[in-house]
Amino acid sequence: MSATSRVLELTSPPPLARELLRAAVARRPSRPAEVPRLEVRLRHFAPDPVQLARYREVCGFPSDGYLPLPFPQVLAAPLHIALLNHPEFPYRLLGMIHVRNRIQQHRRLEEGTPLSVHTWVEGQREVRLGRELDLHTHVEVDGTLVWSAFTTMLRRLPGADARPREPKPASASTATEEDARFASSRPANWSVPEDTGRRYARASGDYNPIHLYALTARLFGFPRAIVHGMWTVGRCVAEMGEAAEAPALTLTSDFRRPLLLPSRVVFQTAAQPGGGVAWRVRAEDGQPHVHGLLTPGA
Repeated sequence: MSATSRVLELTSPPPLARELLRAAVARRPSRPAEVPRLEVRLRHFAPDPVQLARYREVCGFPSDGYLPLPFPQVLAAPLHIALLNHPEFPYRLLGMIHVRNRIQQHRRLEEGTPLSVHTWVEGQREVRLGRELDLHTHVEVDGTLVWSAFTTMLRRLPGADARPREPKPASASTATEEDARFASSRPANWSVPEDTGRRYARASGDYNPIHLYALTARLFGFPRAIVHGMWTVGRCVAEMGEAAEAPALTLTSDFRRPLLLPSRVVFQTAAQPGGGVAWRVRAEDGQPHVHGLLTPGA
């Protein structure tokens, strides 16, 4: 297959460590450019039971015979990185920021079930800080769609911070509305250890240096290592228990601020009218890390 083919057909997941190394040495200009449609397909493979066990352990999921709701995102991550490393993708992978995620599960997936994964990227939109783009992921079993996701990434561009902010509405502030929503919630206080990034890396294969040690994170401008955003999502879903075990679910996640390691954070949930659970993770001083919503149906 040509290195410039826009559709990559794989027989096994690409090693994530290799893809991250490719990203580290890539040299691409930091300026707006067209994002063509690029695709990766991986057909008929079964998740590694060792990886699944590690994921359950670090996020807190029980071994119940099913894949945890966010786990297919872990399986798709090497394909996402392969897309962003493609010769025709115009931006450098390192420095791209995961800002939002939306997962739709149509039915629970039994562990050991052979899966086919199709992921693609195309187009972008201008935002105040640069360009956003969506990675689309479809997971199928025997030709039937069972799980899908939109993963929204931000590429900061030079001069983007100089753009004016959009005016805020005159109504009550978003922060006040969110605090009122969670007012009756009983908060759970979590201690997130310094080694969480390394433990999640062993489960996910994502050894990005910003997640591993304070020393390696400082090379990229962080005072300490930051935990993977999808670890935080997985930990929250595990904490929601039976609400996250329905056959059909939609999970949205909005990443607000990196979670430095080690940290103490507060996890809260709030039942929503008509079903569903709003959830959030905040620092002890009230600064937001991740907010989201878990709703029945896909």
